[in-house]
Amino acid sequence: MRRVLLAALFAAASVGVFSLPAAADNSGNGNVVLSFDFSDNSAPASASNGTFNVIADVLPEHTGGVVRMVAVAPDNSGSANLVCPFQPVQQSQVECNFDFTTNGVWTVKAQYVPDVKSDVASVSITRLRVAN
Repeated sequence: MRRVLLAALFAAASVGVFSLPAAADNSGNGNVVLSFDFSDNSAPASASNGTFNVIADVLPEHTGGVVRMVAVAPDNSGSANLVCPFQPVQQSQVECNFDFTTNGVWTVKAQYVPDVKSDVASVSITRLRVAN
């Protein structure tokens, strides 16, 4: 499993997707790892201005809990951050629909918690280039 994870991280880094999955003990759910799922890993993660779905995988499979995603606007863009509120994990994934209105590199952060009253137990970060 570790070799697969390292190979996936190496492949993602080599095409420009920067992802930092983190594991944490979340009382009963064991170690939870978040990663971003882009359908085409042959090029850096990018999107056109407008609506774009971002999917976060939650591992191990069948982990309960909720995930919130925040898209942090590019520096000096004057744009507000985009927030996708906590959503329950379904089939080991959470999907958020963001409407990117500013060109540049957005930082997308996914935060996992076992329930909305708990502290953040795991975080993953990726960068997404948006252009018109």
